[in-house]
Amino acid sequence: MRHPLLWLVLSATACASSQHAAAPGPVTTRTFEVSNMPGKLTITSSATAMNSTLSNSVDEVWKVLPGVLDSLGIKVTMLDPAARTIGIDGSKVRVQLGTTPLSRYLECGQTQVGQNADSYEVLLTVMSRVQAAAGGSTLSTLVDAVARPIAFRQDYAHCATKGLLEARIADAVKKKLQK
Repeated sequence: MRHPLLWLVLSATACASSQHAAAPGPVTTRTFEVSNMPGKLTITSSATAMNSTLSNSVDEVWKVLPGVLDSLGIKVTMLDPAARTIGIDGSKVRVQLGTTPLSRYLECGQTQVGQNADSYEVLLTVMSRVQAAAGGSTLSTLVDAVARPIAFRQDYAHCATKGLLEARIADAVKKKLQK
């Protein structure tokens, strides 16, 4: 696998059976190579995947997932059909994801001007994985991000997910499967 630590988090949380449940996850360390920046960026995170139990098969969920991510403005950069994993890993995002302000999805702090997520450079990871479960499948989505001001040379700071993006992905998948 390309990012084993990220999938360790997803695998560890995929066993939960309740809808939109998130439990404390293990601390993971990820290293990014950021374009236009010398060296590497190491980020320590305790991001946890949010799980949704679906009555549909893995293949049915996998078939609609790329369209759902695209409809939310998530331009896929990582695709592993064998592991049924799809998403973006450390992509630079500014101001909004699709038509939604980043501050709806992320808590990156705020200044006098407003929410940092809406004005900072954000490195966003959104990974969804579909796995077989009793009576259907489990959709696990992990959202993790770091941000820094654009105008100042400052380290990236971790952002917390508000859980809305994970829920929107799961809800959109369910709606597509009901059609």
